[in-house]
Amino acid sequence: MRATMSRRQILASALISVLATAPLGATLAAEVETSKVSYGGSSWLGHYPVWIGIKKGFFEKRGLSVDWKLFGTSSARMGALAAGDIDFAGTGSISALALMAAGSKAFYVVAAPESYATVEGIIATPEIKTVKDLKGKKLGVTFASSSHVLVLDVLEQAGLNPNKDVTLINLPAGDTPSAFKAKQVDAVATWTPAFNVLRAQENARVLLDDREFSLYKQYQFGPGPDVLTVSRTFADKNPKATAAFLDAFFEASEFITKEPAEAASLLQDLTQLPPEEQANVLKDIEWTGRAEQQKIMAREGDFPKGLQALADFLVRHKQIDKAPKVDSWIKTQVLP
Repeated sequence: MRATMSRRQILASALISVLATAPLGATLAAEVETSKVSYGGSSWLGHYPVWIGIKKGFFEKRGLSVDWKLFGTSSARMGALAAGDIDFAGTGSISALALMAAGSKAFYVVAAPESYATVEGIIATPEIKTVKDLKGKKLGVTFASSSHVLVLDVLEQAGLNPNKDVTLINLPAGDTPSAFKAKQVDAVATWTPAFNVLRAQENARVLLDDREFSLYKQYQFGPGPDVLTVSRTFADKNPKATAAFLDAFFEASEFITKEPAEAASLLQDLTQLPPEEQANVLKDIEWTGRAEQQKIMAREGDFPKGLQALADFLVRHKQIDKAPKVDSWIKTQVLP
C-alpha cells in the first residue's frame, strides 16, 4: 500500500527538489550581502569576462548588479580601487606591484584570469628589422605599462640604453595608431585593440611580441600579466558577494572559450574591432578556469614566483623603489 504524505511533507519534499536542481548562481543570489558592485575596466582583453558576464546576465542571476566604470589606464583604475571608488578591478600587474611597493594594503589579488603573448608588442616601419635598428629612433609607448616594461627589457637584451640610444615618447595606448600613421614616431609598443589596429596599417610590421620578454622564457610570463583585484574592505565585509562575483567571472571566461563567435559579437561594442579581428584576438587568449586558480596562485605556484621576479625586474629598472613581498597580497580563500 502506497504511504500518504502530509501537506508539510509535500512542501518539504518540493523545496528539497528545487534546491537540489538550482544552479550555483541561484544559491549565491540568495546569500549575497550586497547586490551592487562596481568594476573598473577598459577595452583590454583581461576585462572581457566582466563585459560578457554583464551582457549574458551571469552576474544578475547571482543577485549582483555590476556598474561598469571605464578607465584609460591600469594606474587610474588601481588608484580608484585604493580610494574605495570601485570594488573590483582587472589590471596589469605592474600597477598592482607599484601600489604594493608603496605599501598600500587596500586590495587583494584574487585571480590570474588569462595568459597571452601575441596581442602586445612592438610595431615598427619596414626598415626596422631588429631591436638594434631602433637606435636613434622615436618609439611611442605608454609609460609605466606592460609595454613599457617590454621595451626596457628588449632594449637591454640588445645592449641599447633607453635613456641615450632611443627616444621614448609617452603615448596613451589609444593614440599610438594615429601617431604612427602620422609618422610622429618610428615604432610603437602597445596592446590590443590598438595593437591589432596598428598591424593592419600600411607600412607597419610586427617587430616582436611578448614572447621575447626575458621572463616569458622562464615562466611563460608576459611583461605585465593581468590580475583580478578586489578591495580588501569590500571582500572582508562581503565574502559571499565576492565569491558570487568570481563565480560569474569564471562562468563568463568559460563561455568565451566555448562560444567564441557569440562572445566576439558581444565584445564589438567594447573594443570596436571588426568581427574577424575580434575573433582572432580571442584565439590568442588562454583563459585560466576556476579549477586551476588555486594551483597557479598557491604560494609555491608559478604565478606568484613570476610576479615576484617581475617586481625584482622593476626595481632594477627603477620603475618601483623596492620589491614587495607579493604573496602578502594574494588571497585565494575568496575563490568559489
